[in-house]
Amino acid sequence: MPATSPPTGSDLPPAPGTPLSDPQSLERYFRSHFDELATEAKSQLDDASPAAATRAVEGAFRHAWEERERILTPQDLDAFLHEEVRHGVAREKSKRASLHRHDTHGAPKTTTAHVTRIDVDQSWTHLSHTLHLVPEERRTDVAQEVAAVLRHDTAGHVADMARKRSWKVPITIGVVAAVVVAAGIYYVDRLGDEGAVQGALNSPDARTHVAANQQLAIVTLDDGTRVMLAPESKLIVPKRFGELMRAVKLEGEATFTVTPGKSKPFEVRAANTQTRVTGTVLTVRNFPAESSVVVALKEGTATVKVGDSTRTIGAGQAVFVKNSRMREPTAPELQEATSWNDKTLTIANRSLRDVLPALKRWYGVDIKVLDLPLLDRPVSLQASLDSPNEAIKGVEQSANVKFGYEGKTMVFRDAATPAKKK
Repeated sequence: MPATSPPTGSDLPPAPGTPLSDPQSLERYFRSHFDELATEAKSQLDDASPAAATRAVEGAFRHAWEERERILTPQDLDAFLHEEVRHGVAREKSKRASLHRHDTHGAPKTTTAHVTRIDVDQSWTHLSHTLHLVPEERRTDVAQEVAAVLRHDTAGHVADMARKRSWKVPITIGVVAAVVVAAGIYYVDRLGDEGAVQGALNSPDARTHVAANQQLAIVTLDDGTRVMLAPESKLIVPKRFGELMRAVKLEGEATFTVTPGKSKPFEVRAANTQTRVTGTVLTVRNFPAESSVVVALKEGTATVKVGDSTRTIGAGQAVFVKNSRMREPTAPELQEATSWNDKTLTIANRSLRDVLPALKRWYGVDIKVLDLPLLDRPVSLQASLDSPNEAIKGVEQSANVKFGYEGKTMVFRDAATPAKKK
């Protein structure tokens, strides 16, 4: 697929019937609800900083714009915005708390006077810049304007803390500088935001690549990353995949040869896992029926995240995830997830019920079991992906069953039960 420039917000097709169908409706709603939401945010904050309240409001509208296809009524939009403002306030309080933790003696709290106020015009200009709704030539001026306001607000907060513990000024300045940098990244690099990634992956305009049974599919992404999809696997790629967002979603099994040297890490989302790499070769297995995820690294390093837990692995290492818990896979589990790269099917102690779909997936053979208790028999085998007969013989030996036909239907029978005469 040739590389393309990511579309701007104004390039996106309108969504008729939704409250935020176009940038103009977003601006109208923003201006009409800004004061109400900003007042709500300030009432929940522990200080009187208009900039902090404004950040919460802008974040709420940014996420609403990203999720606009799923917000169908004004009532839905109002509920969404109020909930996002609460989340934004919680984030602001968390950042403030990280600063106050340095003041272990609990000095009396003071407030900063004459804090610069960001009005609705300034805030809309900043939001439209963040959403790429303003012309390119104006973005630098807008960024400088917002940065000046942030510096003023931060300077007031530093002065307030300096009055409490003057000897802590150097430490506080360093911490606040880090917060300002983080806030800048958060606004300018919004596509790295969790809500933006989820919205892009779930968006109807995301591209979906599917490998049919008995077939491998090769997909080359816009950044040069090469993906080999196993049969009956699906890869979802957001429309804006590239330098600003390098996350994909996998259902099934795939091997990724990731292009290194990009500013954004490459991310594979499978079930409840997020795997980030900067340039490597890895295999990820996530068939929904198995309720587990395996991430195996051939080269480089990767970080696997499940909920609040993370684990970093290197070349030759792997992670097995089930019920939100991570551990190292057993040798058979690892072979089951990766041996198909070497044209070998591995079944590691699975029931015959689970093996039948795998035979259909890899060999295109649809074998039935009429004697239902046989479905619970365990199967372990290794067979060449080029030989369905080898796989069938492996099932026969492991599960003590016999392959045959009922009319034109392929079946497995109990090996102890003689076949019916025609």
